[in-house]
Amino acid sequence: MSQAHRILSAWRDVVKEPQKISQAGRTSFVWSSAKIRITSLVLFAAATPAAAGMTASVPFVKWLCVAWLLGVALLMHGLSRRAADDTVVLSLDQRGILDRRLMPRHIKWQEIEAICPVDTSRSHTVDIRLRWPRTTLEQTRWLVRIGAHCQTGYGVPAVTISMLLLDGDVAELLEAVAKYRPDLPHYINRAAQLSVEP
Repeated sequence: MSQAHRILSAWRDVVKEPQKISQAGRTSFVWSSAKIRITSLVLFAAATPAAAGMTASVPFVKWLCVAWLLGVALLMHGLSRRAADDTVVLSLDQRGILDRRLMPRHIKWQEIEAICPVDTSRSHTVDIRLRWPRTTLEQTRWLVRIGAHCQTGYGVPAVTISMLLLDGDVAELLEAVAKYRPDLPHYINRAAQLSVEP
């Protein structure tokens, strides 16, 4: 029994370690504890003026501060849930891209038309143009389905994958995409990857 407890404890330590995981030809990204900590500190700093504003004598200002603090509390709650979650959030394999924040199934490689150019030194998101945006996103939440209308109506990429709170960056995501579909990243990003590789 104690051996099982030690194995379970060791497994928790391995799973909670925020890092890019590569298993059986799959690249996966989990929530980054360090990035969540920094974001929490920024939110705490954003709440400080609202807390100071609670002493104001004008009722409108007090209500505005209460709404501000409530919004910060909701965001902090969301961050704490993500910090406690040790599951894989984003993964790429031979089937496609699976972002559990967007949809429960893979976006298959053949459904992706292109990946838009990205400034890997500054950007935290990757925009994806889909071949059939309405079909690919029809079983998703309405907020995600809006992307299909944006692409068909206005030419805006249908899907955006954020690396902001994940353990990894845009360059690592593009590198993982290039392993399976080297033709998808924009030629600017392909050239940048070639210049970095030895």
